[in-house]
Amino acid sequence: MKTAPIIAVVVALLLVPGAGAAERRAGPGPSSTAAADIQYLREVERGIFRLTNEARRRQGVPALSWDAALARVARAHSADMLRRGYFRHESPEGRTPHERVKDGVSYALAGSGENLWGAQGDQPLEAERLPRIIVDTWLASPGHRANLLNPAFTDMGVGVARQGHAIRATQVFARPRQP
Repeated sequence: MKTAPIIAVVVALLLVPGAGAAERRAGPGPSSTAAADIQYLREVERGIFRLTNEARRRQGVPALSWDAALARVARAHSADMLRRGYFRHESPEGRTPHERVKDGVSYALAGSGENLWGAQGDQPLEAERLPRIIVDTWLASPGHRANLLNPAFTDMGVGVARQGHAIRATQVFARPRQP
């Protein structure tokens, strides 16, 4: 089984307020704030997916399909890193990205890969700007770029999580094993 390189990037940014940040804070209560935060995170994930496929098309690489199971794996890892205060591909117990993906999908894998991104800042960026920063950062790094443009991958899931002033993004790639 072939596993692609797994690469991480941490970015320390002063994140500037997004257009919707004040609206999210001004909502009537915690439940509307939580719902707005989830909506914001999903918009960032969709933006990362779209920009990744745009980058692949520009390089003549086939677009990736969205995989909801991979997105769940990615979201869980982003949230776990924030909750337990680490930033690595391996969990503190030593679980690898490939193990997480293998356990999270219902098909046999021919290969998988993972990119990580993290930032710390005062306010979130607009959901339109943050995905561009994340994908551009990955494209500027040889290892991340190799994962992102790897023609062997056919499926992708993205998971973005936020806790306080910290945000993490996990991009998971896979290729199902052909029967």
